[in-house]
Amino acid sequence: YGLAWHLAGYTLADVNEQWDWGADWDYNMSTGHAPPAGMLLAARYASALLLAGSVIVYFVLCRMIGGRGEAYLASLYYALHPAILLNGRRAMMESATFLFGLALLIAGILFLRRPSWWAAALLGVVGGFAVAAKHTNLFTVAAVFVVCLLFPLSRWAARKSDLQPASLVLRLVLAAVLLGVVFYALNPVWWGSNPVGHVDRILSLRTDLLEGQVNAFGGYAKRLDQLAGFFRQVLIASPVYYEDPRFSAWIADPVAAYEASPWRGISIGGSVIGAVILLALVGNGAWRFARNPRIQTSVRWLIGAWALVIVGTTLLLTPLEWQRYYLPVYPVIGLFAASGVVQLVQAIKAR
Repeated sequence: YGLAWHLAGYTLADVNEQWDWGADWDYNMSTGHAPPAGMLLAARYASALLLAGSVIVYFVLCRMIGGRGEAYLASLYYALHPAILLNGRRAMMESATFLFGLALLIAGILFLRRPSWWAAALLGVVGGFAVAAKHTNLFTVAAVFVVCLLFPLSRWAARKSDLQPASLVLRLVLAAVLLGVVFYALNPVWWGSNPVGHVDRILSLRTDLLEGQVNAFGGYAKRLDQLAGFFRQVLIASPVYYEDPRFSAWIADPVAAYEASPWRGISIGGSVIGAVILLALVGNGAWRFARNPRIQTSVRWLIGAWALVIVGTTLLLTPLEWQRYYLPVYPVIGLFAASGVVQLVQAIKAR
């Protein structure tokens, strides 16, 4: 975003003050708490380009996992998803989070296919960009690194690989070091500070932020409420344009214009019935994926671990029903739903 502002002719002096959430729209717009329109648009162009790049990366990932049918269907779901389009166009972290989080899965597959030093270096560099994009990508990093350690070790123990455990560990240490270096280089706020103390501060601020959101807007009271919110935001997934109800009046006209646009996307779930059908396809696709002998075992390990970690952490750790906190699950849904559709079509053709 800084580069986009620079190319658009803006300087640091043009950057606005932070939005005052305790004040209304008019106050923020008139007192320098909102960015100039051109500056905001430049950042949104940058975000949209990152999102477009993530569509390509997602297609490549799905093609590496399954056939062309799965890749095209999953990419269609992803590229037309209203919540992904809405949040990916915003000048926020989500488009970069998608791009580098999905690229990390590709790097993990390449490492598992051939755990060379170059593959380890690629894994580390992409991992650094992924965590720098958004800290929550650490969940994907953890899943990828654990599988990249355990699967080759299982192959070595079964005498199906000549790669020695010590050599494997050294390669993953290199990847971890490069991840840390890239992340550190991309975060000047960390420079000159105690990294351990900085991690504690970030965790404390993140906790305070979530607690403040729950106190202001209400959180889940029971696990069943949490599950219902997950169902609504992941499977029905109607676009949510604001979390604070005050915005309903302030941005009613832009929302109406966006809803009338052909670029708003298509909700595949869209209703309770549609969500149930989508869930059935996802379940069928996940079962088919786990048992498909044509998919490499290492890939099934990696994607399976990623899917379980992303779905599990999103379901259990999201304290309130804000749609953007559910965004990481959509690529999982797209992949398995596409697999379910392909399996269903094949079964119909066979009959």
